[in-house]
Amino acid sequence: MLDDKPRWVAIYTSSRAEKTVEKRMKELGLEVYLPLIDRRRVWSDRVKIVSEPLIRSYIFARIVAKEAEAVRSVDGVAYIVRPRNYQTIPDREIEAIRRLIDAKQELAIHNTLELHKGATATITGGAFEGMQGTLISDCKDGNFAVRINAIGLSLVTNIERLYLTASDLLPDPEEMQEQGKDI
Repeated sequence: MLDDKPRWVAIYTSSRAEKTVEKRMKELGLEVYLPLIDRRRVWSDRVKIVSEPLIRSYIFARIVAKEAEAVRSVDGVAYIVRPRNYQTIPDREIEAIRRLIDAKQELAIHNTLELHKGATATITGGAFEGMQGTLISDCKDGNFAVRINAIGLSLVTNIERLYLTASDLLPDPEEMQEQGKDI
């Protein structure tokens, strides 16, 4: 929660406005962090390395409660992310992002809020790449058990979180009825 002590918050921006919002917020004297990574882009006539936001439409700012209104008024800011009264981000998490960026490691973003029991997932690597299924449990060691419906069986296997991404596949109506859920 925001108070008189500066704390990190996530700010959701308009599409492709991250760098502009960062500049405007710095002009206001705010401490801002926009994690950028270099990506190789190929066009028909050239190849170029471009700096892109690590997390599209998000920047981070270290603010106190009285600065929240100024942040919201910056052109290009959609809103301050506030699941629970401006949930703040611990310094160690911002530092972890900085260290990962500085290490020049290949990074992938996964929305862990969408990867929960009952969510539909697509397997993005390994022997089952491209298959879709339903997450049926979270394992303590970071693996997920997944029901794979695409092969017509209720096959259960453990898939590393690294190889899972949330997908838009709708649940199977027959399976929903078997579980006693409304469609």
